[in-house]
Amino acid sequence: MIVWVQLPALKIHFYHKEVLTSLGNLIGRTIKLDYHTLTKQRAKFARLAVEVDLSKPLVPRIWLDDDWQKVEYENLPTVCFDCGKIGHQSTDCPLLRTSSLMAIVTAGGGDTPLAPTEETSETNPGFGP
Repeated sequence: MIVWVQLPALKIHFYHKEVLTSLGNLIGRTIKLDYHTLTKQRAKFARLAVEVDLSKPLVPRIWLDDDWQKVEYENLPTVCFDCGKIGHQSTDCPLLRTSSLMAIVTAGGGDTPLAPTEETSETNPGFGP
């Protein structure tokens, strides 16, 4: 599926066709660059059309210039903010259900799943509205 993505607050020195194409290729396969992005008329965010594989989780951020660059997707259908896949919401996430079952087994089969640890929240992939 081809979707428009935004790279908010991208530093202006990355606004070159080759660099933006490479960044888009980290997300999927770059199809097109927005005219206003190429002409540096829109400095709030860079905008690119990228082909993404919907069977894989979306890329929420990329490592760029010693910091995380947030990736925002435009007009996607239902997205799970836990696993990053399209087609279900967090309340119906199969990954979340599997994690809960593993926590119960790890706790010795008790009735209450283990509480999330700080390590769990740090490994959160960063998906969100």
